[in-house]
Amino acid sequence: MKRTFIFFITLFFSAKLHAQTGNTSQLVTQFLDTLQKNSYMGKAMAWDSIRPAFIAETRNIKDFNQLKPHFEKLLKTLKDGHSSLFFEEKTEQDKESEQNQFEKMAVMTDEEAGMPPKKFQYNMIDGKYAYIKIPPVVLEIRKYVDTIGVQLKKLDAQQPKAWIIDLTENNGGNIMPMIWQFPSLLDTDKTYSYVDAQGKETKTSPKYTVESPEDLTYFQLFKLEPDRVQPVTLQHVNVPIILLTSKITASSGEFFIAHFKGQKNVIVIGQKTAGLTSGNAPFNISKNCMVMLTTAVLKDRNGKIYKIAEGIEPDVAFSIDMKPKDGKTEVSYKEMQDVIKNAKKQYIDEAIKVIETTTGS
Repeated sequence: MKRTFIFFITLFFSAKLHAQTGNTSQLVTQFLDTLQKNSYMGKAMAWDSIRPAFIAETRNIKDFNQLKPHFEKLLKTLKDGHSSLFFEEKTEQDKESEQNQFEKMAVMTDEEAGMPPKKFQYNMIDGKYAYIKIPPVVLEIRKYVDTIGVQLKKLDAQQPKAWIIDLTENNGGNIMPMIWQFPSLLDTDKTYSYVDAQGKETKTSPKYTVESPEDLTYFQLFKLEPDRVQPVTLQHVNVPIILLTSKITASSGEFFIAHFKGQKNVIVIGQKTAGLTSGNAPFNISKNCMVMLTTAVLKDRNGKIYKIAEGIEPDVAFSIDMKPKDGKTEVSYKEMQDVIKNAKKQYIDEAIKVIETTTGS
């Protein structure tokens, strides 16, 4: 998901909600320390040579803004395909931001960030099957949680015989609001796990709770204290659940799948996902600079540990026409999005076919 103000937040509650200040050399050291200590791919990096070389490369930089290309270049050497940098440039007249990036995210709107409005959709298909589209989300997350909750309750009231959850256009963002309203449809209190570079495994709960003061600070920023914003309770849960996926289903969209995949009444249908099955955590380098760093990989319910850049295979696969057109050798991302949107009827038809085969209806 390559747009302004995008954050891949899949490792929850790892934010450093204090900010570091200081001159450029201190920021360089903070950046290096963050990568070396926390990066999943950092274990394969020759830090004994990288650190002095990077410090020498940036030694004469006095302008904060000039650090950006150097930071981006070093991030790319991690080769995790998922880490990213948020860098707010300053002018000479600017003071350091009064808020860190997480605080800005809490109040920023999609429009202010230059992002398109979210495209929600929900409806009953043939009067029997509840269809809901789960769009990507980064900002306005309380509004997102409330919207999904209302949609699920309205669908549940119509006594669906199956759920069809559409992730074909979900290319990432923040996993927390995506999964917030869905605990009723999950059959376990622990779903997938994160595995860090040292092999430490952290299991994930489908229902969020406050485990520390840092957690509470985070929840309060986004007005999502778990004791006040309870997930909806759905009644029609012992029915088939279909997850629709595509080649652009990525990052938190893939982790949404991981919450469900392996559950007995769940079938994943579509194409293999994009392969951003790694967990990112936000780290503030300064109040004007935050790195979203890949710190772990996904381990699913069946015990499979995903490699960097490995996508999730659907249970039922089918192809859609992704051939390049007009003499091109590759399909652009925009063209992929258009193909997937135009193939929506095919996705729905495949889902209904599987439901009817499964239920014998």
